[in-house]
Amino acid sequence: MKSIKIDEFKNFKFLGNLHLSKNEKNLFYTVSNMNLEKNSYEHRIYKMDLETKKSFVFTNGAKESSFTELLDGSILFASDREDSKDDSEQTKFYRICPCGGEATLDFTIPALVNTIKQINEDEFLVLANFNRTKELEKIEKESKKDENKENLYDDSKDYLVATEIPFWGNNVGFTNENRSRLYLFNKKTSEFIPLSDDITDNYCLQLNEDKTKAIFIANSYVGKMPLVTEVRVLDIKTKAVEVLAKDYSFEYVNFIDSRNIITIATDMKEYGLNENSNIYIINIESKSFEKIVNDNFDMCMHNSVGTDIRLTGGKSILVKNGFMYFINTEVNSAYLYKIDKEGNLERLNEKSGSIDCFDVSKDGKIYAIALKDSNLQDIYEITTESENRISFHNDTSDYTLSEVEEINFTNDGIGFIGYVMKPTDFDPNKKYPGVLHVHGGPKTVFGKVFHHEMQFLANNGYFVFFTNPRGSDGRGKEFADIRGKYGEIDFDDLMKFTDAVIKKYPALDEESLAIMGGSYGGFMTNWAIGHTNRFKAACSQRSIANMTTEFLLTDIGYYFIDDQISTTPWNNYDKMWYHSPLKYANKAKTPTLFIHSDEDYRCWVPEGIQMFSALKYHDVPARLVMFKGENHELSRSGKPMHRIRRLKEIFDWFENYLK
Repeated sequence: MKSIKIDEFKNFKFLGNLHLSKNEKNLFYTVSNMNLEKNSYEHRIYKMDLETKKSFVFTNGAKESSFTELLDGSILFASDREDSKDDSEQTKFYRICPCGGEATLDFTIPALVNTIKQINEDEFLVLANFNRTKELEKIEKESKKDENKENLYDDSKDYLVATEIPFWGNNVGFTNENRSRLYLFNKKTSEFIPLSDDITDNYCLQLNEDKTKAIFIANSYVGKMPLVTEVRVLDIKTKAVEVLAKDYSFEYVNFIDSRNIITIATDMKEYGLNENSNIYIINIESKSFEKIVNDNFDMCMHNSVGTDIRLTGGKSILVKNGFMYFINTEVNSAYLYKIDKEGNLERLNEKSGSIDCFDVSKDGKIYAIALKDSNLQDIYEITTESENRISFHNDTSDYTLSEVEEINFTNDGIGFIGYVMKPTDFDPNKKYPGVLHVHGGPKTVFGKVFHHEMQFLANNGYFVFFTNPRGSDGRGKEFADIRGKYGEIDFDDLMKFTDAVIKKYPALDEESLAIMGGSYGGFMTNWAIGHTNRFKAACSQRSIANMTTEFLLTDIGYYFIDDQISTTPWNNYDKMWYHSPLKYANKAKTPTLFIHSDEDYRCWVPEGIQMFSALKYHDVPARLVMFKGENHELSRSGKPMHRIRRLKEIFDWFENYLK
């Protein structure tokens, strides 16, 4: 048996973008892998014959991270196979016959495309990046050329100008005045016509069955992005756009039949940003807006099961056969559901784990990329009775794995489930160090799915234990609501859980414990070291230290902190400072490793710098590691060598202070 090594994920395959072909004879999907030599990822499209269940590489350009099926069954994907050095904003689309062969360049769109939907042989609806400032600069440069005025030096790359919030975004960089604009593209004439204005962000573009109408979500703003959006419908022939619904935060929208639209939305009035959405039907003709499930409906309608072995996405919501299919998180797993326009709801699978993306046939057969048992991602045929694995890109049978054990505990009269992974060399007569792992969010969950980082620690002689404290997903709106209580009831849940683990597992050395976590887990790590000395080491990643700077400096801060801490710097600064781990840094004694990324605008580097400086000022051992060119997703999709270095930093820190 092989142990899980620090770089074991170099051998893993990451699956995504599962798509059932129109003739329902094949599955297309992407398979990604690490290339350590190039310190990057490679992405290829695969094809599975559903009769033989055999898969093979369909494209081999190593850059095909997503695709769409055209009306004739051809596969269309964006790439740059010529490795063009042209820095102009454009997207090249290649086309490949469904039977295989060589992909050929089909057309080029003069913008960075987010979404493309085919109307007919030549026309496409497109959502593409647009920036008002950059467009004006282009026009100005062109006019100077016409006037024969030479610019000796183009200084436009020497500065950044912010005129709105948010002006940057995690994983996308500086975004000031960027919008996802709606266009009509004709590949025969190369016409690229805008159909929306230049201040509106558009997303979730869908076409009706006969391709005469399009539905999408729109967010118009100048100065400050609002949290409420609109549902708009486009008549493709006349180009007329009409607003169908507004004043809600819409997450998804699609045609469920020729006259009705199904949408997922929330008004955020009862539980704020983390309020679970509900399902509504909008009638195109009457514009009626009707909730189709009762007030007891308390689902999140997305997958929030954490792991570090996903890379690309795929369909998590789909309308087909008069139903909306969606993934929902319950307790520690992500299941598949369907609902019709009358509100009849049905869960479609029973086995725990994680449905990551899926597609559905005309007769209701479900195919899903999933994490099941101790396996990595693979494809399954799913029914309510069984889940049959039909692809074998990953095999964990040769690895020495730590089984995830459940432990029940109670706090404040509430029952919780915790999870414990024993060291793989476990001997009940020995003592082992342990690591409390805190998830991000906080509205996400830990479950029993494969987690490389945790298995690596267990393979190297550590207990790893984790749970879902109040604030987590999977147990309804009230359980997830910790607004104004950060660091209080959630911290108490985690400490009670740690007590329960120590009591049940006498081989766990309570004098050699560490705490670690990222994002909200980084906040909680920072909070814990200022409120207890029970941990002998800590690792705080992509964390929050100061609620005021998090509010004013990060991409979601101005609305997330306002909502979650229930205050702003101007209406109750004392409360904001009370919930800031930095306030308690003078009490910390725990040696702490801080890990941040310089392009993480969700929890920006200054958060880690503040805590690091505070600990050093008070003579507490601390180390700050800042990764260049990485963002909030370092541990999940960062460059392969950076992911290895990150895990080495954590392991070395724990080895030094716990062993």
